[in-house]
Amino acid sequence: MPNTSEALNWSPVHDLALIYLALTHGADAEIDPNEMSVMSQKLRQWTPEDSIRKLNDVLEEVMLVYVGESRAQMLDTSVASLRETIPRKQRIAILNDLADIASADGMIVPGEVGFIQHLAQQWEVDKDIN
Repeated sequence: MPNTSEALNWSPVHDLALIYLALTHGADAEIDPNEMSVMSQKLRQWTPEDSIRKLNDVLEEVMLVYVGESRAQMLDTSVASLRETIPRKQRIAILNDLADIASADGMIVPGEVGFIQHLAQQWEVDKDIN
């Protein structure tokens, strides 16, 4: 049986969407509509050639994975994949996107700050952001 990523034809956009979703939900167990809107806008900026329908499909697939049993494993895989495939400057830009998403609901909770800081360490760019 294929793993989840093979079954869904997982892509770097999926990785990015999963990380964005993990930030919005994981920090406070809620998904604020404003955060979701900013998340969608940020994904669109990374993939301007993709249709809105395709991005919506990606978000649906990512949400299915996120509510599944393999969420932590898939998130770890996505973080590692982007660390290996995305240049340093773009990893920093993604962290800035995460800060924008976290603040979209009018407040940044400690879990969101911790998530971003931990990701910066995993991506070895923690010295480059402040």
